[in-house]
Amino acid sequence: MELEHRIKDLAEIIKYAQQYKDNRSYHIGYKKAKNPDAYFRRYESQLILYGGTRSVLKQTGINLKGLNVDKLKAEYQELMKQKNLNQHLGKNMPTTQDIKNRQQSL
Repeated sequence: MELEHRIKDLAEIIKYAQQYKDNRSYHIGYKKAKNPDAYFRRYESQLILYGGTRSVLKQTGINLKGLNVDKLKAEYQELMKQKNLNQHLGKNMPTTQDIKNRQQSL
């Protein structure tokens, strides 16, 4: 279950990281805007999403300066491969109970 938990957490981090990345340009534009109030009204949703995702990522200990969504996605893919491998091996490996049942039927 540890692997399942890590996959779920990483999927959530990737979602937030992608939203952070997608909306970061609005934050930069806001900081440079000659009329910040008008800019905020125009891009309020994007700025709020940016702020929220930034906060969540910081709380999870993600380094925002080195944030690499592609690297996170690659890690996620590796975990999914491991999960699939574990499931495959688990289905094909006889359990102790399977072995006992076969022995009893002989």
